[in-house]
Order: sequence, then C-alpha cells, then structure tokens
Amino acid sequence: MAGTGLDMYLQSPHAFDCIYCHGGQDGILSKDAAHAGMVADPSEGLDNTCARCHDAIAHNFRTSSLHSTMKGYHTMFEARTGQTIDGNSNYRMKFEQQCNKCHASCGECHISRPKSVGGGFIQSHLIRKSPDMNNQCTACHGSRVGDEFLGTNEGYRADVHYVPNAMKCTSCHDAGEMHGDGTAYDYRFQVRNGASCRDCHDIGEENEYHATHGANFACQVCHSQDYKNCNNCHAGDGIQEPSWMQFKIGRNPLPNDRPNDIVVLRHVPVSEETFNSWGATATNYSSLPTFKYATPHNILRWTTRTEVDSGQSCGTACHNTPNSIDGWFLRQVDLDNLSSENERQANQHLILPDLPPPWGSNN
Repeated sequence: MAGTGLDMYLQSPHAFDCIYCHGGQDGILSKDAAHAGMVADPSEGLDNTCARCHDAIAHNFRTSSLHSTMKGYHTMFEARTGQTIDGNSNYRMKFEQQCNKCHASCGECHISRPKSVGGGFIQSHLIRKSPDMNNQCTACHGSRVGDEFLGTNEGYRADVHYVPNAMKCTSCHDAGEMHGDGTAYDYRFQVRNGASCRDCHDIGEENEYHATHGANFACQVCHSQDYKNCNNCHAGDGIQEPSWMQFKIGRNPLPNDRPNDIVVLRHVPVSEETFNSWGATATNYSSLPTFKYATPHNILRWTTRTEVDSGQSCGTACHNTPNSIDGWFLRQVDLDNLSSENERQANQHLILPDLPPPWGSNN
C-alpha cells in the first residue's frame, strides 16, 4: 500500500497497523514466518476484527443479515426438498461450493469488490462507510436489479430514481436493512425495515389511479417496466436457457408478509431437477410457486399500463390486455405454457381469471 491510497488510509479512523486486522507476526524478517497466521479477508472472522469496535452491528450482521446468513437459500431448498442443508454434510459442501459464494463479508461491501466477481480494492485499504453502487452493490445484483435500475436492458429506460452521483442503492436500502436488526428472517420479504415506496411517497387520493387501486395494488403494478425472467437452473451448471423480458401481474404469493392483493410476479429458474446434482429430490416442488413476488427496480411515473392517448380509457392500456402469454396478467394460458404439471399446480393460486372481451370487439 503506497501513494495516495496509503495517505488516505493513514488519515482515516481505521488507520490500524497491518497485524491488527490481518494477523501475522511483527518484527520478523522471514516472509514465511511473518505471514504465519495471517488472514486475507479479516472481516470473514469479524469477531476478531470489525466487532472489536462495532459489536452490535457485527452481531446483527452475523446472526440476521441475509447477506451473511444466506437464509433465503436454505428456506427455499428445505421447502422444496423436505431436507435441511445444515443436517447433511453433502448438501452443506455443495452449498458452500456453489451457492455461498454470494455470501458477503463486511469487507466486500466496505473495502473491496466481492470475491464472487473477482475481488479487488475500491480505494486501496480505505474502509468506506457506504458501499460503491457499481463496484459492490450491482457487482452482485447486476443481471436483474442493476440492469433495470441503470436502464441497460435494450429498449427500456433507467429507473426514475437513478440520478448519477445523487440517488444510489443506499438511498433506499439503508444500513439498518443491510446489517440486520437482530431478527433471523427466512427470506428478504420478511425483513421489517426493508425499503418501501411509502418511505418517501404518500398515496395521493386525488390521483384517480391511486384512489381506485392504491389500497390493493403494489406500486410496481402500474409503475414498473418489463423485467428479466429466467428458467431452468441446475445447481453447479447454472441457468440453461436465456432470460426473457416480460411483465406479469397476479395474486400476492406472500400475503402474510406483504399487504397488497395484486402484485408483480417474476418467473424464477428453479426446476424439479435443480438440485439433482446434489442428490436431492424436490419431492415438495409444488409447495412454492415459481412466479415469485417481485419488486423490479425500473420505476417510471408513466408506463405502458398507465399512459394512454387522449380520449382513451385505462382499459386501453391495461384492462383490455389480451388473455395470452403476451398479456399483462398471469392467466391459465401462462400455466398451460409451462412444461411441468407440478409447476402448473404450484402457481395455480396466483392466476387471475380471464376477462371478457373488451367492449366494441368482435370476439
């Protein structure tokens, strides 16, 4: 560490000597002897490093942050297979090799790029209070959230909240959410202090759309653009088919955790064979839907569901969408297009009934 990077580090509150964080032996000229006991990523063992000063934050992160516990993966695996990862040494080994690389340490958000994308310091050893949106947040959350938010999906606009050098991920997802609050959640939509549109926006009842749908519809139903959907992922091999852009509205699969009746749904790539390479069979595959509650990060004030030409009604843009896989609403035809009967059954409770033909049509 040298030059301006060293100067910035030495002027920071974290200007400790190397051994304080990395271990090793001081005052020894032999390289091998000096490096004995040294660790490359001190925050992986945060009890001996970060927790010395940030005890409460470290405790919450270790026990309750989904970035640390990866509990969401456990929850979904256990629900679909009826088995536990922690109770099976083979599953635990496979999980560590193939899934847990998305686990984040303190350093992977505050010092370096995540190991899962190759690592590398952001500003030498400088410990940054807020993660870098491009080098850290979207380095992991890039293929869906990052592309949506930044507007890099071809033909789609950036999220209205994307203002370069102003609003960023941490403008909505604050430290309390990222570090955890001490409660061990099973998946992210249980998190009590997660980001919500209503943190900044009231639902204005003077708006006719809001007065009609605000109480029952998730904001994204009207204010999101199309988003990526995926299919057919196998543990160890990755996703076997290309993603596609789509928009589907259906019933809320998480009514106990999220309040709205009608929400946006994203198709996720879990199949009945996803964990076959682990020796695990998805005997309870249909216990969870594959059209999952979604919060696309591509918000616009006016979208293809709300913007109509002069003299046209909202039915033109939304209500009259065709009862087909190209329509906005999740219908029986969408399930009929799925290859597995178990998958069709898993999503049956989310579909909306077909609408009658619109007025003035010949159907």
